[in-house]
Amino acid sequence: MSKKLLVFAGVLLTAMSAWAQDGKFTLFLKNYLPSDSVYSRDIYVYLPPGYSLNKSTRYPVLYVHDGQNLFDPERAFMGQTWNAEKTLNILIQNKQIQPLIVVAIDNTPDRTAEYTPNNAADIYLKNISTDLMPKINQDFQTKTDRESTAIMGSSLGGLVSLYAGAKYSKDFGLIAALSPSIWWNNKSILSIYKNATDLPVKIYIDCGTAGGERPQDVVQLKNQLIVQYADPSKIKMIIQSGASHSEYYWAQRLPEALKFLFGY
Repeated sequence: MSKKLLVFAGVLLTAMSAWAQDGKFTLFLKNYLPSDSVYSRDIYVYLPPGYSLNKSTRYPVLYVHDGQNLFDPERAFMGQTWNAEKTLNILIQNKQIQPLIVVAIDNTPDRTAEYTPNNAADIYLKNISTDLMPKINQDFQTKTDRESTAIMGSSLGGLVSLYAGAKYSKDFGLIAALSPSIWWNNKSILSIYKNATDLPVKIYIDCGTAGGERPQDVVQLKNQLIVQYADPSKIKMIIQSGASHSEYYWAQRLPEALKFLFGY
């Protein structure tokens, strides 16, 4: 091996070691741009505390939209994050959830189109499924079955997560939609689920009751899903009284979403 490759390998192992010890989000892909995308974006990856370099150890994976808002106040909307890094570390260390890998996908100026059905959502989700996911599976020790693969988002990000559960359930078996924009396109997501030929393994949905939240829509979706699922324990809904449509409250409900999807 050349000296240059040895140096690169040493830097990579050092970075992964620090990553594993600290349970941190670290930049994985800078200016990631699939061939059919308009805008590039950064991709960050969280490796859990104790991430093992033993290739026999595999971890479930969570893909999250609006990656800027998860952990970095300098990039987050209004400087408010989900405190995802801290929450993940606490829940894992307390053995409340399985150790998992989290892929934070930054949004772009094309966010509204990418996060909405009958728009660019299919291109966006196809790029995750056929381009980004193989890169993650190649570089990290992932479990690749749908029962171990989740997708999560809030607002329109919650809508596109629900859409992924109906249209890409072979890839994403675990769905978390925080304050999802069910109202979009006359609540077409309800009919999309009603006509779905395959359903996710688990669905978590939530909402607040103030500041533009629409809890009635979330209740309507839950009632429909209860009819569709043989086992209602596969669905979890939380309505947080007084909570508005913001990162501040999504951070508060993130632990419940993670525990439902990845709890022991």
